[in-house]
Formats: sequence, C-alpha cells, structure tokens
Amino acid sequence: MQTESKQMVSCMVSLTVVSGPDEGMTKSFRQARVTLGRATENDFVLNDGFVSNCHAEVLVNDKEVRLRDLGSRHGSTIVRDETTQKLHVDEQYMDAAVETGTEVQLGSSLVRVAISPAPQTSDETARMMGSSRASRASTGGEVGGESLITTAHRPVGEIDEKLEGKDKRLAALFRLAGELNALTTLDEVLDVIVETTFDAFPGTNFFAVTLGSDPDEVSSEEPFMMRTRGDVPIPDGEDGPILSTSILRRVAASRESVLFTKDNIGTEVTQSIIDAQITACMCSPLVGQKSLLGIMQVDTRGRGSLFSRRDLELFNILASNAAFAIERARLTENIVEMFEGFVSASVNAIEARDPVTAGHSERVAHYTLELAQAVNGIETGSLSDIYLDRDEMRELRYAALLHDFGKIAVREDVLQKGARLPQERMRLIRQRFDTIKELAYRETLRTYVVKLERGEARPDGRGLARIDRHYEEVCRELDEVYDWLREISTQGYLPDEQIARVKSLGQQTYLGVDGKQHPYLTPMEVENLCIQKGTLNEEEWVEMRSHAALSESYLYQIPWSSELQRIPCIAGAHHEKLDGSGYPVGLAGDELIPQVRMVTISDIFDALTAADRPYRKAAGIERALKILTMESDEGKLDAELVDVFEKLVIPRIKDDVPKGG
Repeated sequence: MQTESKQMVSCMVSLTVVSGPDEGMTKSFRQARVTLGRATENDFVLNDGFVSNCHAEVLVNDKEVRLRDLGSRHGSTIVRDETTQKLHVDEQYMDAAVETGTEVQLGSSLVRVAISPAPQTSDETARMMGSSRASRASTGGEVGGESLITTAHRPVGEIDEKLEGKDKRLAALFRLAGELNALTTLDEVLDVIVETTFDAFPGTNFFAVTLGSDPDEVSSEEPFMMRTRGDVPIPDGEDGPILSTSILRRVAASRESVLFTKDNIGTEVTQSIIDAQITACMCSPLVGQKSLLGIMQVDTRGRGSLFSRRDLELFNILASNAAFAIERARLTENIVEMFEGFVSASVNAIEARDPVTAGHSERVAHYTLELAQAVNGIETGSLSDIYLDRDEMRELRYAALLHDFGKIAVREDVLQKGARLPQERMRLIRQRFDTIKELAYRETLRTYVVKLERGEARPDGRGLARIDRHYEEVCRELDEVYDWLREISTQGYLPDEQIARVKSLGQQTYLGVDGKQHPYLTPMEVENLCIQKGTLNEEEWVEMRSHAALSESYLYQIPWSSELQRIPCIAGAHHEKLDGSGYPVGLAGDELIPQVRMVTISDIFDALTAADRPYRKAAGIERALKILTMESDEGKLDAELVDVFEKLVIPRIKDDVPKGG
C-alpha cells in the first residue's frame, strides 16, 4: 500500500528553481502530494535560509494542481504575469491553483512549475522517483535538527561532470590546479587559494583554513590562516571564524561540504554574527590521500549575500585542489625538514670527530651566503653578471655545510693530529730517555768499578759523588732535549736550524740492554719532528687531502633533485685554486664556478680566524684578510670576490667571528 502522498497520479509535476541558493535544481514528481521546505524529509528540499522547514505543498489530482502554504514564516506568493497572490495570511493555510509556467516565491527562491502527462512506462516512473529520493539523501543533512545543504567529498573529475561547462569559474579552478602544481611551500599555496576563492565567489568576504586531522581538534583550534577581502582587518572581538563548532565537527567527521545560512546555524544567533552580517557560509573538508588535513571555510560577512548549490559544488572542487596542494606542500616541507636533519646530523658527526673545529661548517656556510648575497646586489662590473636565485642559494648553503663531508673517512689520529708527534709517542720518547739515563748511570758506575779492580783508580771517598754529578748532567741534558722536542712538536713552523738539530739527534745512539746500538729518535719520529709547516707528514697529508675528493664521491651517491645537482662538485672543489695549485684535481680558472670560489674564500677565512689550534694561534680578522689578499695577488683566489668579502661581508659577520679571531 502506498501512502496518500506517494499515490500515483496521471500527470507529472516538475519544479525548477529559477533563482536563489538552489538555482538550476529541477525535480519531477508523479504523486498526489509533494512537500517543499528546508528540512531533509521534504520531497523538494530548498537550502534557503528564508524558507521554513515545512514551507508548502503541491496537491495533485486528476482535475488540477494546487499549491498550499503550510503556515511558513515568510509565506508563499503565486506569481502570474504581472499579478501576485499571497498565500499566507494570519497563520492560515491557504492554497491556489497553479499551471505550467506559474512561478512561486518561497523565501528568497523563485520556483517555476511545469505540468505534463505522466510517463507511459513504469520503468521511467521508477527511475525518476528513485532519482529524487537519492538526490535528497545525498544532498541533505542536519545539525541540531536544522537542515543544511551538503555534498560529499569526491574526486575532482567526478564532481566536474555535475557542473555546467559554461561556468567560467570552473575554468578558473582548472587554472588554479596548474598554478598549484608549481608551488612547494604552504604559504604560497594558501595565498593562491585565497586569491582564487575571492575571485570565484564575489559574495565571499572572509576566508579561513584550520589544519588538523581530529574532528574535535579542528572544531576547537584557532584557524591556521584567516583572510578578509582586501585584507581588511578583522574587527575587535572576531578573533576566529564565526561558526558553529557542531558544524565544524560534522564536516570533519563526515567529510562532507556544507552550505548553511544564518537561520540554520541554530536557534541562538550570537551578537557577533548579527554584527558581522553573515547570511551564508560554506565549509569544506580538506581530505588528503589517507587522512583529513583540516577544514576550509568562507562566509559573506558584511555583504548579505547568499551561496547556491552550484557554489557549494565549485567550493568542493576548490577544496579538493587545495587539499592536494597542501598535502604536497607538507610532504615537501617534511622532506626538507628530514634533509635538514640529515645535513645537521652529518655536520655534527664530522665535527664530533674533531672537537677543535666545532662550528666550522656552519660558519663557512654563513660567510658564504653573506658573500653570495653581497654579490647579488652588485649592479656594475664583471660581478654584476653573477646572480644566484633562491634554489641556487639553497644549493650553495648545503654545499658549504657539507664541504668537509669526506672527513668522515679520514682516520681520527690524522684528523685530530694537533702536534707533530702525538702524546703517546712523546711518552715513549720520555721513557726512552729515562732508560738512557739509567743505562748511562749504570755504565758510569761499572767503568769506575773496573778501574778500581785494575788498580787504575784509587778510592778517595769522592767516586760516587762524581758518578752522581755525571748522572745529573746527563739527566739535565736529556730533559732539556725532551722539553725542546715537546715544544717544537706543536709549533706551526720550524726553521731549518731546528730541523737540522732534530736530524742530528736522530743520528745519536745509545747501547741498549741487548748490547745493540739504538737511536735516540726513531726514523718515524725524526720524519714527523722535521715537518716544517703544520703537523701532518706527507702520508697523512695525502689522507687528509683525500677528504675533498671523498666529499664529492659520497655526495654524488645522494639522489639530489635537479636544482641541487651541483652540491657534490661545489663541495668537492673547495680546496681548488685559480692557478691550478689546489687539490684534489688541480682545477683552474673558468673551471671553478663562482660558488666554488666563494666557499674557498670562506673556508680559508674561518680556518685562519677560528679558535686556537694546538700548533698555532688564531689569526685576527685583519691578519686573515691580509693572507686572503696575498693569495688573491698570487692568482690563487678570485681578487674581486676577496675585495667584496673584505668591504661588504666583514662588516656583517665581524660579530660572528670566533673571539679568538
């Protein structure tokens, strides 16, 4: 048995919204009673804030079709040609006959009636009836008993099929998708989305995005970003979007876009909503591939405008594009953060192996970027041809931070060799000299006893005293030699006469307990103590210098993005010189790009001005600049860049140079 309202009749009644929030919506019915209103249980649901929940009904019989007002708040008006008929007087239910072409004003919506013969086949009738019910089920929702227009989150392509191609805003949204593809930061993405939103929806006066994945958090959190049309400041007292938390929670939980007006926000309308003159708002979930990203919302505060169902569909497309772009921007940011963590961990690991150089990589990167920025500002001369964009600056920063990456493979005893001979080797020399002292005492005593036995000497009571004095003299001489060796072991530079003395000591021998002659200093000790400059011998220098080539080799194994491809070669060439005297390859002239030249200058400057080394004192800024100038005069460094470094960079970084400098 069918209910009265669902009984089949001989004619078909079609209702079309001519104007209003649901403009363009058309539904057909073949039943005795068709209800109209804002509540979702109606047959013809109007998402109009000025339409009552149960506003009117269409009554159909074999003779005529009549429209009856159900005591609505704003009434119903029949429009025929130039005449109108009000159907709502003193809360009385009134009705009037309607025919094809009759228009009915319900709230702010104008609905046109069309009456036609019913379809001849039961299949077609069933399809139309089912379509009406399905549409109502998919586009209605309630919050606190109030009806809302909703639309489920769907892929953009599926939504596009529901929209008319003649809507110019749809083309704008497609262009937006292309623009978003070129953006990588969240701020850039949101700026473009805000601009497009205000262009696509002229009635919009306020935009907000709240990021979060939990419905309760999203409904209570302050928006991540808020904007007003023309960036007009938000009045005092309007600290956040004026929305019902239950609606926000519903949107987050159901992942459906919602259109609502002031009337269906709830029974209690706050003063701030009244003051802001918000008549309509659209709210859409930002749904990522795996989770909810947040909520995007717009409203018409101060304009008194309304939104249509088509607006909601377009806003849903916009939200889908926004969600994709936001998720990609977040992924990009996560990758950048992850890489920053990798770079930081790498730098810390390198410098932890050599605490003396702690902070070196960060300072080199800082000085290098300051130099690059100074060059970017030069508008005359040969340096005016050099300009590093944002990606190139990022590439340069990473290269400067990782320029010593290859040191991870250098032996620690080489990396931390602060003296020509390490303390362990100096202790062995001390023990050897102590042995020489004792052997000398024993030999002196034995010689004296042999002479006594042979009668070559006579006891006079002073023999042991003479032996002790001789022993003390040997000890004094060896102690002086040891102290001198320890001193020259940490000197930055050894003159030729000191090297000659070391070699002479290496030729001296003593008779060991095994009856064999042994040198005061082993060949290895002589070799290291004869290093004229620095603390590394030739073999150690080869290993230390290998770090540049190793930096390039290791960094090449990282799958850099296209804009960071030169990081390995910049980092690996930081010890090259313009005259070809550098290492590891001996590049020269134009083979060294400006970025390499900048890193080289910064690296040398920090190596000179950093904290004291065991073998040398830190140079002051003036002394370091003189050395840089000297090397540029010799054709080893870029003279123009050294000049810019001295005149433009030093004033900016002088407070960042270690105190020892």
